[in-house]
Formats: sequence, structure tokens, C-alpha cells
Amino acid sequence: MTTASSANGHAASALDGRSLLVNADGYGFTEGINRGIEEAIDAGIVRSISVNANFDAVWELRGLVERHPEISVGVHLNPVVGRPIAPAEDVPTLVGANGELHFGEFTPRLQAGRIDRAELVHELGLQIERVKSLVPSVTHLDSHQNRHLWPRFFEVFLELAQQHGIERMRTHVHRIGTGEPARIARVAAFYARNPQRLGTHGFARYLMWRARRRGLRMCQRLLAVGAGTQASQKGVLDAWLRLIEGCPRGTNEVYCHPAYVDDDLRRYAKVIVDQRDAERRVLTDQRLADAVERHGVRLITFHEI
Repeated sequence: MTTASSANGHAASALDGRSLLVNADGYGFTEGINRGIEEAIDAGIVRSISVNANFDAVWELRGLVERHPEISVGVHLNPVVGRPIAPAEDVPTLVGANGELHFGEFTPRLQAGRIDRAELVHELGLQIERVKSLVPSVTHLDSHQNRHLWPRFFEVFLELAQQHGIERMRTHVHRIGTGEPARIARVAAFYARNPQRLGTHGFARYLMWRARRRGLRMCQRLLAVGAGTQASQKGVLDAWLRLIEGCPRGTNEVYCHPAYVDDDLRRYAKVIVDQRDAERRVLTDQRLADAVERHGVRLITFHEI
């Protein structure tokens, strides 16, 4: 019989190679997003998803997990867009006069102390519980637009993980570019063009240190598709092929947004709209799957972290 310690040793050994976790964000946001993510899962590249729980399309999740029980499912915490699960009268500081979440005003209101902490914990707890009701287990947490990286939200984020027994999260230890030694020049050029990222990426590393101190597990690094040439090239096949070829040893994560662009997405998403269709095409392209196999990159889920 295999002991727990030996099983853990085998798992660690398997992850010593080049492992990549491709997580698709926003399942449940719109029907078009669901379709795009499902196609990327069927193609074999996406093995993990993060779920927006406060939209009607979330109810398709149970069927997806029945068809693909191997995927890992997390909660894409969303205090930003759409209507809350909680009645508006129970979370008055989270919503505007139209009963919807504050979108772009959420973070300024939060940092100014105009969002009630208890209301935020309540709404996000309901989102977690909804996803829990639809899947065998919730493996990880992240958030819509990575808003949890703001200090007041991050404390709530850690509290929710502990309360709901969720032990994993998205890493925000950024790695710009892949492949040595050319990566050094790309990193220098990236930060020269985006000096503010030195501060935000450094602060994110500090937050990950705090999360690990609280017992949360995560991949070793978050990879940028496009080698730091611009904000994102996730809709460009050649950029993904370069990432696969240069994928570092250890555990690496990439998050993506494959989708069919529909009216609901255009209404609620102010950024990353048309790019999602390009990402869907890339993630279902057989050439990408062939590259993963050719370069010996192991695709993993949060179950293995």
C-alpha cells in the first residue's frame, strides 16, 4: 500500500519537471464564455477554471463537471460587476441605485472605507457557497480583475479562504518572459516601458508571501504570454508556442479568457472583450496541443498543487 508520505513524494517528483496550469477565468459570466471555455477544455489545454457565481450562466457548471470531473474548479470572487447574490438591501454599500455592483468605483470605495467589510464577506461567502453546491470540491480562489490584490480586499480574501477550507490560490509571483539568456533583456525592456509594474509586482510577491504564511498553496510563478513585449499576447498562437518552448521547470500558471463574444459580455466587460475570441481559437488549435507534447510540458490542475 502506498503511504501518504510516499504518495506526496511521487507527486513532488512529477512536478519537478516542466508543469503548466492553464486556468480559464469567468465560467458562469455569460453563455458565450461558457462555450469558449468548454471548447478549450475539450481541446485538452485548459484543465482548470475559475467561476463567476453571481450570473445565471453559472448553473451550467454542474453539467460541465459531470462531463469533465478531472478539472479543478475555483471561485472567481466578484464584488465588481453584475448583481450580487445577496438581496441589495442586505449589502447596500456594495451596490448602486440600480441594484448592481459598483464596477469601476468598487476599489476606490473600498480603499476609502465606503464598502462595509461585513457586507463584502457576506456576498463573497454566498458566491463560494453557490459554487460549492454545484461541484464536488472547490480547489482555489482568485478574483475578477485580480481586485483582491488591493490591501483591504486581500484581508477579506485570506479570511474567506480560511473560513471555507480552501487551501489554494492563484499565484502572483510574476515571471516576464521565458528562455535564457534572452529573457534578461526582455525583462529589462518590459520594466523600462512599465516602471510602475516594478512596484505592483513587488507588492504582489509580498502578498503571496503572506498567503503562504497563512497556509495557502500556489504555483511557483505566473507566466506572461508574450515574453513581456506588451500587456498581453494571449490571443496570439506564436506567443503561446514560445511560452511552451521556454516553460521553466517547476509549477507554472497562466490564466486565460477563451470565449465567444456575446451581448452580455460586451455589456459587462469593459476590457478583454474581442481578445477572448482570439484566445478561444488559439487554445483550441491543434498546433498548441502538439507543442505541449513535443516539449514535454505536463499540464496540471490545482488538485496537484
